[in-house]
Amino acid sequence: MREIKHIIFDFDGTLADTWPVMFMACAGVFERHDNRKITIEDIYKVAGPTELQIIEMHLSNRDRVDVAVSEFLADYEQHHEELVERNVEIAELLRDLRQAGLGIALFTGKSRRTLDISLDKLGWEITFDQIVTGDDVAKRKPSAEGIEQILSGLGWSREHTVFVGDSNDDMLAGQEAGMRTFAAQWMSIVQDKHYRIEPERVFDRVEAFKQFVLEQLAVR
Repeated sequence: MREIKHIIFDFDGTLADTWPVMFMACAGVFERHDNRKITIEDIYKVAGPTELQIIEMHLSNRDRVDVAVSEFLADYEQHHEELVERNVEIAELLRDLRQAGLGIALFTGKSRRTLDISLDKLGWEITFDQIVTGDDVAKRKPSAEGIEQILSGLGWSREHTVFVGDSNDDMLAGQEAGMRTFAAQWMSIVQDKHYRIEPERVFDRVEAFKQFVLEQLAVR
């Protein structure tokens, strides 16, 4: 089995359970400015673009787009601590992987603005080697463009790098990149539990994933 030296993580649904705050903020602007109620399934169906792009693309009241985006960001920040758990297991996972010498990067479809809010609120005491957001790519997931940016920018070999995500788009992006891809199903809300492309492994507990990675390091 190829040694794992680097890990690229998805963010929403993988490292942070952000769907509740994203849905609350998104549903609010569509109700206020389009007088339309949306469900979380509606958001799943249009997921891929950043949250801000979803509003820009799908808000019918075009004159209100800029106001709606500003309100979304304000609501996302104001309600983040209320709706997004500061998951101790995830914080410990990232700390322990870093202390074990692994490279850690982040490839997310989120906007840079919402990601910065989340990272500030979560307060993890580690830094990522590289972060690629939905604002940094021309082609969003399931394209592997963000993964390729990270591999190229950091000089990581795909043979020793794994990609960890929770959605069908994550699995497809990992396949396009020709990488080992693991599915994270440890959050309370998982975007996809059945995949069109089967991941190499599925983990329903953070501790099981951490143990798997660290055990491989122990037998170097």
